[in-house]
Amino acid sequence: MRLSRGRWQQNDPMRETSIRIVAILVGLVMFGVGIGALFLADLGVGPWDVLHDAIAGLVDRQPGTVIMGLGLLLLGLVAVLRQPIGPATVANVVIIGSTVNVLLAVVEPPSSMVARVALVGVAPLTVAFGSMLYLGAGLGTGVRDGLMTALVETGLSIRTARTCLEVTVLVGGGALGGSYGVGTLVFAMLVGPLYQVFRQRVWAGYPEPVGWVYRRGPS
Repeated sequence: MRLSRGRWQQNDPMRETSIRIVAILVGLVMFGVGIGALFLADLGVGPWDVLHDAIAGLVDRQPGTVIMGLGLLLLGLVAVLRQPIGPATVANVVIIGSTVNVLLAVVEPPSSMVARVALVGVAPLTVAFGSMLYLGAGLGTGVRDGLMTALVETGLSIRTARTCLEVTVLVGGGALGGSYGVGTLVFAMLVGPLYQVFRQRVWAGYPEPVGWVYRRGPS
C-alpha cells in the first residue's frame, strides 16, 4: 500500500515540516546502517565506499570519519558548482558517516558466511528505503548527487553521469586498496531499482518547499 499525503498534512504546515525532518533523520540513519552492514560483511562495499575504505586505510581513520571528511569537501565543491544545497544535503554529510562509525564500534563483524551474505542482501534494501525517506522529504539531496547533477548540466544523461562517477571512484578506490567484491556488485545493481520501487509504491515524498533549498544564481 502506498502512503499518500492526506488533507491533514496539506492543511498543517507544522506537522508536515515535522514529518520532513523525521524522514531526513530516520532515512539517513538507515542509509548509514546499510553502508555499515557492507563493511561488517567484508565482501565488498559500494562504489563510493571503496574509495572511502581506501582513504581510511591510508590515513588510519574509521570509514565513517572519511565519509564525513570527503562529504564536507564535496559540499564545498557542490556549492562552487552552483548546485542546490538544503538541510538534507548538510545532514547527509554528518549523519551517514557518524552512523557508520557507531555501528562498526558496537557490532562485531560476523564470522558466519551465512550472516555475511545476509548483510550483503539487507544493505541495498536499507539504503534504498533510507534514500526514499530522506530524498522524499524534499529538502535537498546528498552531496554526491549534487556532483552528479553538475555533470548532467554538461549534457550527460543521469545514467551516464552516475556511471562515470561510480566507475571513477570504484577504480580509484580499488587502486588505492579499497575493499571490493560481490557486495560491491550486488549493491550497485540493486540499490537504484529498489529505490525506484519504494518511491513508486511506498512514498513518493513531498515537493520541495519554497525557501528551504539554497540555489546560487549565476554570477
